[in-house]
Amino acid sequence: MTTENILVSACLLGTACRWHGEEQRTSSFVKKFMAANPDVNFVPVCPEVLGGLPTPRPPVKRKQGRVYETCPEKENRKNVTGKDVTKFFLDGAEKTLAIAAEHHCKRAILCKFSPSCDVKGVTGRLLTDNGIEVINTF
Repeated sequence: MTTENILVSACLLGTACRWHGEEQRTSSFVKKFMAANPDVNFVPVCPEVLGGLPTPRPPVKRKQGRVYETCPEKENRKNVTGKDVTKFFLDGAEKTLAIAAEHHCKRAILCKFSPSCDVKGVTGRLLTDNGIEVINTF
């Protein structure tokens, strides 16, 4: 039996790589998926870190196909647009796609609502466009 390799957002495995840099718990969805699929090999990725962004980093928002830094106060994020960091997101998406190809990943479990990993995010869209099924979860 061949082991399936699946990309997974590193933050969903508990890695402290989200913008705020805080420690994370392993996602309950990922725990259940691992229990139901013991032969699966997870390939952890963080497209934002792969693209060269530090942890912690300013929060961002997507706007008209670009990604901009914004402020940490959630209630103000939609009104504040900072530095354009799209290049980092594009670089991270390309590196993630290369890792997927290297490991023959046909599926990815990625963090929902992330500007990178959401199915509508920079990485999620690139993976989908290249035939990789993206499952979004928290």
